[in-house]
Amino acid sequence: MDRITKQIPYDEMMQATVPAYQKHFTKGDMDALVAFYSAPTGQKLLQELPSVTAESMESMMPIMRKSIDRMTQSVEEEIAQMRKDSSNKAPDAPAAQN
Repeated sequence: MDRITKQIPYDEMMQATVPAYQKHFTKGDMDALVAFYSAPTGQKLLQELPSVTAESMESMMPIMRKSIDRMTQSVEEEIAQMRKDSSNKAPDAPAAQN
């Protein structure tokens, strides 16, 4: 693992993110973020956020599943209706003769 992780260009990756941060945050914003994450509350956020995110996702999954099931049912009904409508239509013009 050490050999593999030493091959990852962390410095290069960090430098690649700098323009995005410069675009969205001022130096003052970054100073405030550093101060926040250096404080006990910021440290607690960093420590607890993975658990909060996991628990939130677990709570949301049943809601998302119900919503996806409703959307899937609706799409299936629309497709069935389109098929029914298309099979009930008579041909508009006779087939071309060669």
